[in-house]
Amino acid sequence: MATGTAFAAVEQSDTTPSSLVQKSLVDRELLFQQAVTDDLAGHHLEARKLYDALKSTDLDEQIAVPSAINLAALTQYQASLKEFDALALSHDVRVSDYAHLWQLWLTARIHTGDIVALKEKLTHMASGMKVSSPSQQALVRLYSGDGDINTVLIAIKAMSCTDELQCRDARTVATFFIGGYLQFVEHDDKAALQWYEHQQNELNNTSLETPLIFQTITSLKAVKH
Repeated sequence: MATGTAFAAVEQSDTTPSSLVQKSLVDRELLFQQAVTDDLAGHHLEARKLYDALKSTDLDEQIAVPSAINLAALTQYQASLKEFDALALSHDVRVSDYAHLWQLWLTARIHTGDIVALKEKLTHMASGMKVSSPSQQALVRLYSGDGDINTVLIAIKAMSCTDELQCRDARTVATFFIGGYLQFVEHDDKAALQWYEHQQNELNNTSLETPLIFQTITSLKAVKH
């Protein structure tokens, strides 16, 4: 998911909940921007401190999606899934649609044991997911076992983007979730690595999936060698 233009770094300061109440909205927004900047740079622990400090402030809704992604980046998958389960109930269709993708990804990532049981669970979950975007519909169908990667790519190519950034973000989202499907549903790390490497030059630098993709490429290469 895109975070907009790259954020300028802000000076680190006291980010305890009590101090944030006393800060202006502008200051809190700058801290939120710094959290996103940290995540994009792969500094997930630093970002976590800021998201936690900003909870229960007037930015609670704005930080919800990046915070949930950050938990996944920190391999706190159950906590991330809990947050995305809540986001899937959002009245904002863009948020709920995106959360559904993460519910599928996290379910596959967390699962241990019988692959048949996982696929049955994903099929059941996907059957109850109503998403509005054709590309995200195709991703849901992929995880359900009723779709394929090519259908996702066709849906993305057919998108009417307002600008190139939107298209690159959609490709980045698709790259991440297709790769996750190959890794955690099909258990084909070789295909996943090839997929990530093939798409890496098409990624959006301000999408929070991008650092996760590059981290995965690094880890898969390490296992390969």
